[in-house]
Amino acid sequence: MSLLNSPTHYGAMTRFLHWAVFLLFVYQYLGANLMTRIGSGKTLFGLTQGSYYNWHKSIGLTLLALALLRLAWRKLTPLPDWAPTLTPTERAISHWNETLLYGCMILMPVSGYLFVMAGDYGIKLFGGFDLPNPIGKQEGLATLARVVHIVTAYATVVVVAWHVGLGFKHQIFDRDRFLDRMLPFVRR
Repeated sequence: MSLLNSPTHYGAMTRFLHWAVFLLFVYQYLGANLMTRIGSGKTLFGLTQGSYYNWHKSIGLTLLALALLRLAWRKLTPLPDWAPTLTPTERAISHWNETLLYGCMILMPVSGYLFVMAGDYGIKLFGGFDLPNPIGKQEGLATLARVVHIVTAYATVVVVAWHVGLGFKHQIFDRDRFLDRMLPFVRR
């Protein structure tokens, strides 16, 4: 498989970035649900609530770096042509959906970072060392960032559901092998 995109398929780098971001977002969603439901001082799967929070923050920063790399790669390399089986309406909606996905991929970790720094919670990066807090405690900013983070999380679920739904619609109902363009181990 080529590293670069072709006129009909996504290349290995695009697929890697796509699936890495997707899998980490799934992890973040599951981790957020766990960390907000277990009590302080309790453990689940051998991790405390604080451990889940620190992993969530660390993976969030990793996701921000991957999202920025993905956006740069997207701008530097040509995309494949639209799948010929997409209707004009599906193309238009997919274009807006892609814009919203990139917005969510950047806004989620940025708002999370602003929330924890302005809330003076801090980040112990992968449990190893504390990141400096360049913002300092600012309750108003922390509250706003928290609301943005939560609203963006719900928006991300809706946008991803559309994205996945369109792929499944084409793959399962239209049987046009639409997902072959992006699935990680499918050869042309």
